[in-house]
Amino acid sequence: MNTPAHMALSLAVLGRSRPGRLWWVILAGALLPDLAYFIRHLAPGFDGPLDLAADIFNSAPLYAALLAVGLLSRLPWLTLLTASALLHIAFDLPLHAGDAHSHFWPFTDWAFESPFSFWDERHYGRLFGSLEGVLFALAFLAIWRRLETGWQRALALFGALIYVATFVHFVGHAWAGAHWAIW
Repeated sequence: MNTPAHMALSLAVLGRSRPGRLWWVILAGALLPDLAYFIRHLAPGFDGPLDLAADIFNSAPLYAALLAVGLLSRLPWLTLLTASALLHIAFDLPLHAGDAHSHFWPFTDWAFESPFSFWDERHYGRLFGSLEGVLFALAFLAIWRRLETGWQRALALFGALIYVATFVHFVGHAWAGAHWAIW
């Protein structure tokens, strides 16, 4: 899944109460696993340190340990941050074929190479990319129903536009020249 879809899913699942001050924590948690990749695009040439950062930011054991700390310490911000990152990882794991992450670092550098991809048509990317779009729309509707102000709705619409632009950019390039069909 792409980052905006992760963010919408996390908000829909973890932000069940009315919008509040901890929504930014949920969004940050959904962004963290992809953070090193954004930095790589902005500052090329730092591949070594960014590879390690990508392993750290995609580490399910690390987030699970921090989730336990958050729950035991009754720190809602840490609990939501790490739960959101773990939700991101849970949806990344089955949808990365040739671009898999080391989700079990520091125990191993092994990356699960899924037979499925959310973007690569050689690995059913059209099907799973379309399903991601449906999941995003459902998450967006769930979020929209909780919004109370015009500013919240404007921000939600801005997020939806970012998702559409990301979807068209990445999936559109992957499917370039192909018909917009699921199969």
